[in-house]
Amino acid sequence: MEKQPMVFLAQSAPLYGVSGVLYGRLARGGLQVVARPDFAVQYGNPDLATFLASQMVRRLTSFRVLTVDELLQMLELSA
Repeated sequence: MEKQPMVFLAQSAPLYGVSGVLYGRLARGGLQVVARPDFAVQYGNPDLATFLASQMVRRLTSFRVLTVDELLQMLELSA
């Protein structure tokens, strides 16, 4: 049996923070990497002043999980 791709249909997805690299120590050759967190750093965190973001992160607070076929059917009905 083939698995169907799933779709998260978000009703609310506010910005949460960023992922990337924290810089901070000045050494020969410039700033040095202090940490590479494996989690998103939330907006408002004081470490963001020296953080090089590579991705923005959103928090899905209200969503439905659908198959692609269900999504296409919903889109056809709303057109």
